[in-house]
Amino acid sequence: MSSSTESFRRTPGSSPDFQSEYASQLASLFPEAIVDGKLDISKIRELLGEDAADESERFGLFWPGKHNALRAAQLPTTATLVPQPEFSKNWDGTKNVFIEGDNLEVLKILQKHYHGKIKVIYIDPPYNTGQDFIYPDNFGEGLDSYLEWTRQINQEGKKVSTNSESEGRFHSNWLNMIYPRLKLARNLLTQDGVIFISIGREEVQNLTSVCNQIFGEQNVITVFSREQKSGSNQGDYVAPQLDFIVACARSRESLKPFVLTNKELERDNEKSLFQSSLDPLRGCVNQRYWMEAPDGSFIIPPGENFPEIIKDGSHIPPKSRNDKVWRWSWASYLAQKDQLRFKDTGRGTLLDQNGQPSKWNVYTVKSNLDSDMRPRDYIFGLTNSAGTAELNALGLEGLFDNPKPTELIQFLISIVQDTSDAIILDFFAGSGTTGHAVMALNAIDGGTRQVIQVQLPEPTSEDSDARREGYLTISDLTRKRLNAAGDSLQSTLSGQAVDVGYRSYRLSDTNFSKWRVESSIAANKLEEHLLSLRDSFSENRSSDALLIEILLKQGYSLSEKFRDINVDNLQIKSISDNIILAYLDNAIKPTLMQIRKILDLKPMRFIILDDSLQGDDELKTNLVQECKSSNVELWTA
Repeated sequence: MSSSTESFRRTPGSSPDFQSEYASQLASLFPEAIVDGKLDISKIRELLGEDAADESERFGLFWPGKHNALRAAQLPTTATLVPQPEFSKNWDGTKNVFIEGDNLEVLKILQKHYHGKIKVIYIDPPYNTGQDFIYPDNFGEGLDSYLEWTRQINQEGKKVSTNSESEGRFHSNWLNMIYPRLKLARNLLTQDGVIFISIGREEVQNLTSVCNQIFGEQNVITVFSREQKSGSNQGDYVAPQLDFIVACARSRESLKPFVLTNKELERDNEKSLFQSSLDPLRGCVNQRYWMEAPDGSFIIPPGENFPEIIKDGSHIPPKSRNDKVWRWSWASYLAQKDQLRFKDTGRGTLLDQNGQPSKWNVYTVKSNLDSDMRPRDYIFGLTNSAGTAELNALGLEGLFDNPKPTELIQFLISIVQDTSDAIILDFFAGSGTTGHAVMALNAIDGGTRQVIQVQLPEPTSEDSDARREGYLTISDLTRKRLNAAGDSLQSTLSGQAVDVGYRSYRLSDTNFSKWRVESSIAANKLEEHLLSLRDSFSENRSSDALLIEILLKQGYSLSEKFRDINVDNLQIKSISDNIILAYLDNAIKPTLMQIRKILDLKPMRFIILDDSLQGDDELKTNLVQECKSSNVELWTA
């Protein structure tokens, strides 16, 4: 290799190889355990002595396929993300990101830049109810498991792959799906970062055990119980109303305690007042009913007389006059409290004509309660019906089943301290609740949070309302919801700057032919493959797609700003106002004079395609020298 070639910094063709990185770290710790270039695990165990666990007696979760699932997380990927400005909203101004593709591959791509930078992750993976669309990773083929995901549907687009309980490895299939994704997700968290994982009763125990292994038992903070729905009488033996949220920290030692914000303190206190007015025997509201006054305080009738509720000028009768109770749920109260007026029989109206309390005691709810108040591990009232109501308000009625409410995601983000400018990640985006929640939370508190969402283009059911309205995939629906939510928020903002846009990307195989090869291929086969390539990249690529891939693999973010500039008749990509310049045209070989003109702009880094030099060794040598003289990093791809 010539000295000029050695001075080129070569863009890596794949995501980081964590398996090799871990081996390198162990080798530096235990150099005496290296035998013929490989790690001798038995030697490491010998060196650790009593600190090493006895292999014959171990406690933990084991299942068929676990080894392959781990290998799936460790295998590098050559995949990339293709920009989709036409499916984006405010491409040039937003820092939010939506990615369509298999989240396992996307998580690998995100490792280079976002490693240790995500403060909060929220995911709502399949609950494994027997009808879920499971991500069947083909561990031997890597990216092909996504690129050929259509093997899970027939030619008409109908699903043919679900994880049925009739399969012999019902729980193992689900564990093989979630395990590698959580391994990669942990790497992305900041040291004080948290992941929240929604799950049903089917897999909550297995998920907790997996989190114990991946994050360490000491870092599994809690398992929230959440009221998923109310009033249901379905179920074989009991009517299930709960699901769960497992909360894990990257490092408990670095994580500040969860706290309730003033908004959540007030909401929590309001909840407690409501619950305290419930008859414990009947589960109904009795004569201690109360309401919120215009000044924000809460009014509670102190006497024994039963207050009548008046809505829109009409009395709302109780279910039973004899019982003297109101059948009024928390969800019903929240939905209708702004329309209600109360009247106490024989005492006059609760509010007079001026909207002031009349003949009633007033109990003020303080907004400056103890700021160290911890959230409870039971989340009450934030049911999926509220999420459905939000979608209905956006004109998306009937397009999603059981969506989570945005207030639930806002609650989870808010109890983690110091998140006002954090990056939030959701790699099971579904209906787009997390993106909507982050935008709305920024509008509420003036934060500048960024959100990254990932969704597989899972086909919608053929007989669904979504398919009838022309939405072929869940990811199409996610974008629709993000657009509608952004428009709705924008209409309520009066001059407030809130990022309600997103950049849309699509997972794809690498644009560079020379990188499109299995990482495990034998050396002689790899050489044959490289020699067979006439060009280093695919002909149907765009310059923007090439630039995005190069930036990703060099460790830049998905929100980098770039533009086209003309330098001495060459089309150059300028990133961050000439901090980086890139020449990505292989059809026109630049002259030395043109290269000097580019370097006159004083970039920190200059990127050029190998093929752009068209095998001109003299030009390569001169390019290296010019970059050295100008103190510019020279990168090729």
